[in-house]
Amino acid sequence: MLRYRVPASTTNLGHGFDCLGMALGLYNEVTLDTRAAPGAPDEHGPGLLALSERVRALAGARWPSAGALPLLHPTVRGEVPIARGMGSSATIIVALALAYQVLAGVARDPDSALGVAAAAEGHPDNVAAACLGGFTLAGEVDGTTRTARFAAPRGLCAVLAIPSFEVKTSEARRILPPDLTRSDAVRALQRTALIVAAFARSDAQALRGLFADAWHERFRARLNPDLEEVRRLAEASGAVGTHLSGSGSTILSIVPTALAELVAARLRSALSGRERPIEVRIATFSDQGAERLDA
Repeated sequence: MLRYRVPASTTNLGHGFDCLGMALGLYNEVTLDTRAAPGAPDEHGPGLLALSERVRALAGARWPSAGALPLLHPTVRGEVPIARGMGSSATIIVALALAYQVLAGVARDPDSALGVAAAAEGHPDNVAAACLGGFTLAGEVDGTTRTARFAAPRGLCAVLAIPSFEVKTSEARRILPPDLTRSDAVRALQRTALIVAAFARSDAQALRGLFADAWHERFRARLNPDLEEVRRLAEASGAVGTHLSGSGSTILSIVPTALAELVAARLRSALSGRERPIEVRIATFSDQGAERLDA
């Protein structure tokens, strides 16, 4: 039996579509066994075993010298809400990739495990942040996943507005256009570069004004109708920026730690009494990536 503690993640960070990510101080504990645990709760649904089979196939192709790998049965407990844009599936995929690497008998190599996890997830941003912790950049180059990691920002935290409804990543991707206008592409490149530079320099003030007008959020606002109101309220209360976390439905505001309680209280007050409730929580940004608990 193998057990991993894997952090939640927020991705895109506005304009860094499918490449920027940040680990959050919320965690899932994923237990992996070659036998199904009798009566184990499985709130993630029947797709867990199919997910494990997919990761096993990719791991077998990555480490063929290991021979046949046993199928692992995941059990998940923790704090990361499902289908809310905080990388719930990535926590499981990262745990599976790391566990199959152990079973393959190869030396521990987070980069190699990340390649398996990114292929299983279909995009590398969540799995990079979940595996490595901190602020991460990820992309595919010549068929391999390349990453860069920076420490999580100091003096900043996340205020999360978590609606009661789910947004499926597949649906959120389906509504996106197949092509970008030149102006959208240029804006995305410019803002992504500036966001990376600000985080790399730990310059919180340089983040202001960089998160709005993301091309994908313009379309995903249909699935996340509270986005612009939360952005307006949070930034008026002191947030340095607000973005849709992943595909949603969570809306994340980056806030100076000293103002977090104030921003959260104002959001709770303004968003209370809705037909579809919105939970407001404060979370840290975390440098802790996936860690094995049973070793």
